[in-house]
Amino acid sequence: MAFDTLILVATISFLGMISPGPDFFLVLKNSLSYNRKMALLTCLGVIIAILVHMSYCVAGIAVLITATPLLYNALRYAGAAYLIWLGIKALIASKPNTTYIGKQQTKQSISEKSAFMQGFLCNLLNPKATLFFLATFTQVLNAESSTFDKLIVALIIWIEAIFWWPFVVLIFQTQSVQRRYFKIQFIIDKLLGVILITLGIKVALGF
Repeated sequence: MAFDTLILVATISFLGMISPGPDFFLVLKNSLSYNRKMALLTCLGVIIAILVHMSYCVAGIAVLITATPLLYNALRYAGAAYLIWLGIKALIASKPNTTYIGKQQTKQSISEKSAFMQGFLCNLLNPKATLFFLATFTQVLNAESSTFDKLIVALIIWIEAIFWWPFVVLIFQTQSVQRRYFKIQFIIDKLLGVILITLGIKVALGF
C-alpha cells in the first residue's frame, strides 16, 4: 500500500474521531463526572468497540449490515435508544455539587463494568460509526485489495483510537478544567444529558 494512501487513511480517521459525536460527549461526561480510572475504562470500551468494527470491515460484513435494511435499522434504533437512555440518566443524576475537598471535588460513583460498557455500547451501536468505517475502507480499498492491506487500514484506525481517547480524558481531567467544571457542574451535566438525548433522536431519525 502506497505511503500517501496510509496518510489519507490516518487523516480521514483522525478527522472522524475528533468530530464531536456520541463517543466524544460520553467520554467528556465521564471524564468530568467520574475519576480517571472510570473515564479511561469508558475509553477502553470505545476502543474495543472500534476493534469490533474493524474486524467486520476486514471480513466484509459491514457491507452486509449497511445493505440489509432490517439489520441496519435494528442497529440504528438500538443505538438511538441507548444514547437517549444515557442522556436521561445524566439528567436524573445531575445535581448541584457543593463539596470541594482540597484540590479534588467529590466525584459521582460508577462501577468499572458500567464505565466500560457505556463506551463499548455507545460506539458499537452507533450506525454512523459503521458507515464511517465502511466509507473509509471503500475510499482506499477495492475488491482486489489483499487482506493484508485491509488489516493495515484497520490497524491505523485502531492505533489512532488508542492514543486519541485517553488523550481526551487527560485533557478534561486536568486540575484547571476540573476547577472550572466544579463551578458550573450542574449546568454542564444537564447540557451533556440533553446533547446525548438529542444525538439519540438524530440517530433514530437517520440524520
